[in-house]
Amino acid sequence: MKTFLLTISALLFSIISLEAQSTDTLYAEIDLSDPIKAGWFNPDEEIAGLRGDQQPLDWGATFEAIDTDDDSIYQAAIPFSFRSDSLIVSLKIKIDGTNNPDDGWQAGRNHTVVIHKNQENSFLFKWSDEAPTPPSTITGQVEIFRDFPSEELTDRDLYIYLPPGYQESQLSYPVLYLHDGQNLFDAAAAGQEWQADEAAQELIKADEIEPIIIVGIASTTDRFDEYTPTRQHWRHELTRVDPPLNTGKLAGFTGTFITAENDTLRFSASQDSLFTWIPGGTEWQYLIKESDSVYYQPRSAINFRFHGMPDSPVQTIIADKPPAGGKGHVYGNFILNEVKPFVDENLRTLPGSVHTSLGGSSLGGLITLHIGLKNPDVFGQLLVVSPSIWWDDRRILKQVQELEMPTNQKIWLDMGTAEGNQAVENARAMRDALLETGWSDSTLYFMEAEDAPHNERAWAERFPEMLKYLYAKD
Repeated sequence: MKTFLLTISALLFSIISLEAQSTDTLYAEIDLSDPIKAGWFNPDEEIAGLRGDQQPLDWGATFEAIDTDDDSIYQAAIPFSFRSDSLIVSLKIKIDGTNNPDDGWQAGRNHTVVIHKNQENSFLFKWSDEAPTPPSTITGQVEIFRDFPSEELTDRDLYIYLPPGYQESQLSYPVLYLHDGQNLFDAAAAGQEWQADEAAQELIKADEIEPIIIVGIASTTDRFDEYTPTRQHWRHELTRVDPPLNTGKLAGFTGTFITAENDTLRFSASQDSLFTWIPGGTEWQYLIKESDSVYYQPRSAINFRFHGMPDSPVQTIIADKPPAGGKGHVYGNFILNEVKPFVDENLRTLPGSVHTSLGGSSLGGLITLHIGLKNPDVFGQLLVVSPSIWWDDRRILKQVQELEMPTNQKIWLDMGTAEGNQAVENARAMRDALLETGWSDSTLYFMEAEDAPHNERAWAERFPEMLKYLYAKD
């Protein structure tokens, strides 16, 4: 039984519940009777809860819910912080385990809820609930080329925005290529969008930017591999720095351990169960026993190999993950050799680098830097939005530092302050690396977006300024 973890979670739930329930807390009830009856969700060994796009929710970690009375209805009290009267949150039920259907993700679209200040925000989610399809929000002319083929990668859709007057004119236009194309124009396609069509349409009609073509290259289930430039081999040795934290038969595995990079991990035990608190975490996380000396952390896909047995304090632990990523060069060739030639041959474009831009967010920001800096003769401008600079020990920083001189590309670089202190520090490090290489205030624009989280709504708010930076008429 997860007695230790449930006790902590119940305590946190009680503390939150004592706060005023008329502010900005979401009180969620999650009905998990279906997966329990189906037999694949084991409440004694697996964690259930919500993931989402607004802090403290995150798409990478599950905000745990608890079942206090064994009725298969789980509760979570999620405290949000925001300045406006309401906050839109996208979320979905997630069960963390190793052999669950769809990796434990609730099927269908993300659910959308609105959290209001000074109101009680209570919602019931059932595992079988399906979010309704929102109406199409496409503005202007957006052409969709389904299943665009690739010789080496998975086929995908291309979403192409054409500026007002394109059909009536004989002009040729600059082109902005953006990753995650399904998230750019239509909430009905992805649940959230950059509102790239609305922004471009409004600014072009207001004569604030020159008319442009926007090409959205959809991502696929191989996104993680395609958007990472190197294959990450994640392995760290942890060394004990204090005595065991607990007594009992797992006591030798407990205590505080530190990596060579000074990251601290803590391990605790309760009866037959082991838990860890990893850097940046907000709670104890349950470990699945693989063998007497190997435990698996499902949220982060980390294997912990204890060098020794639990009857005496082990001094070292090896933490590792399976190698991941590294197809960024193949994806880059797909854009250079297949997508761009198709666009230039079928649309009236200005194909030179001075008129060609590349952009994306998160891992899309990372791969934009990698592809863009390697091909300045093709892409003269880069939109690097909330980039995942952390990938592979910040290898992208080394790529910039190895440049002998600036590439004469114009770069937008940003990060939201609500994306985490480490993310902001990484973005500053990238800014500094670019400046040290020779970029200047005239070729590099750096923004820290106050209170902006890591999601499409935040990027949509900044996108008009991105367009003005690249294409302003003055």
